[in-house]
Amino acid sequence: MQKRYIYILTLTLLVAILSACNMPNGSPSPAEQTAIIDRSVAETVAAGPTATLQAEDPTISDTPDPGSSDPATPTPTNTPEADTPTPTNTPIPCNLGRFVKDVSIPDGTTFEPGEVFTKTWRIKNTGSCAWTSGYDIVFSGGDAMSAPGSVQITSGTVNPGQNVDVSVDLTAPALEGTYRGNWQLRDPSDVIFGIENSASGLFWVEIKVEEPAPTENTVAITSASFGMVEDGLQVRTNANNAGDTNNDVGLQGFVTFDVSSIANGATIITAKLIYISHDILGDPFGNLGCLRAYVHNYGSVGQEDFSPVAVTGAIVRFCDEAKLSSSSEQTMSSIGITGIQNALASDAFQIRLQYKDMHTNGDGIADVIRGSLKIVVTYQEP
Repeated sequence: MQKRYIYILTLTLLVAILSACNMPNGSPSPAEQTAIIDRSVAETVAAGPTATLQAEDPTISDTPDPGSSDPATPTPTNTPEADTPTPTNTPIPCNLGRFVKDVSIPDGTTFEPGEVFTKTWRIKNTGSCAWTSGYDIVFSGGDAMSAPGSVQITSGTVNPGQNVDVSVDLTAPALEGTYRGNWQLRDPSDVIFGIENSASGLFWVEIKVEEPAPTENTVAITSASFGMVEDGLQVRTNANNAGDTNNDVGLQGFVTFDVSSIANGATIITAKLIYISHDILGDPFGNLGCLRAYVHNYGSVGQEDFSPVAVTGAIVRFCDEAKLSSSSEQTMSSIGITGIQNALASDAFQIRLQYKDMHTNGDGIADVIRGSLKIVVTYQEP
């Protein structure tokens, strides 16, 4: 491309020289014309392409044409850096702490009234001074819960950055409710200081006091002794029959239960009288009515314990044999529950079994129920 450009330029110069030869000064000879052309070509080649370009158009610059695909490379400039503030050192206070965690008794722990417990906090020394034996935690308001006014933090040294566990012995208040006691730190000069991660500077113990839910127990107690009394005739201790005899004599049974397994201060909730086993002679339910049980503190059974018909205050009643196995029929009335409650002091709960409507139907046939019994008692511990 450069050679072609040189060639065109040379021809241009040649035309100019030849034109000059037509000037009024006269025409060179053919030999002179040839010499002029050779000299011009030689000078042009020796000057090189750069010189030729500059000679042709001295206005050419490095600025690219607006339509050129090669953008101009901008001249870099020095952008000043933003001012960076010079850090300053904030002094760490001598006395400062940070709450780390509740080692024991997290907030909301429930205690019974008067219960003794130990609260332990983990505290970090975030100040610049070591904590020695002269440093304490001090009660700072709220519910003291029988706490001392202050507790020593350590008997040694807690250096900056170290943790220490601090404990205080407390007693739950006597009344139900929510209680909170606040604490702070104190240095040997009696200067109080706080916890940096608490808005108030305080750390605390918070508990709930609730009466314990009653514990219910159920116990089954079989009869310890029994007997029966024939109306106006005799007392026997080998059975607890109820009904009438073939001599048309009324029978009533008596049963004792040893309730010493239930503490005297317990509260009786429910009770049942249950026939473990039984057999029947004749038709006592059809001929004599409903079998009933009554609280009867007879001590040792005697003739005087035989009771007339139509008495009131039955604790259970069974009006046919099928009802003997019915849970609802076995459940004692409030009279029976009170009877057991009162019997806890003497450890003996005694009952009488009899048919209410009549002692005998006078048919000369024995109508009797006999069997073994138990009571099932549900109660709350004192």
